[in-house]
Amino acid sequence: MKNVTLLLSALVLLFCTSFQDEKKSKELPPVTHTGENVFACKVNGELMVAKENTSDVIGNFGIKFSHARANGLIYIEGSCTSPQYDIELSFGYQDTLGTYPLVMNYPFYTFFWDYSKSATPNATNQYQTDSAHTGYINISYYDGTVIAGTFAFDAINRKGDVVHVTNGRFDITKQQ
Repeated sequence: MKNVTLLLSALVLLFCTSFQDEKKSKELPPVTHTGENVFACKVNGELMVAKENTSDVIGNFGIKFSHARANGLIYIEGSCTSPQYDIELSFGYQDTLGTYPLVMNYPFYTFFWDYSKSATPNATNQYQTDSAHTGYINISYYDGTVIAGTFAFDAINRKGDVVHVTNGRFDITKQQ
């Protein structure tokens, strides 16, 4: 009887642990500013989390961050293999923490790519912001090496389909 009780207790513990891990993997990571190297959001309600750099048949996936001080351009990218999404955020940073618009005004742009539809850009998988479909990026921390903040935007493809990117967050260490 003792062995049966012990076995049942172990099974219950295993079930609870796997349920917590599954639940955790379906949640957005917390908002941080410690260089966790994470880029996450909801895309039409579906979770997207990019961590570190990995690769897939379509290319390199992971996170990227660069800052061109000459024109104030900051470029942040997050991509993942499941789902096969890529988000590129480029905006003019004014050396001030705060909120910046995500608009199409070269060299500043916002793109969303859905590579599950096609591995090459086309009318159905490439979305971008425009005057009617905009968003924001809020830089809450930047020390020249680590950048962190939140974002959200709507983007449209050439067929008129709109994607809603919400609850975005990033905490990225600049690659040397």
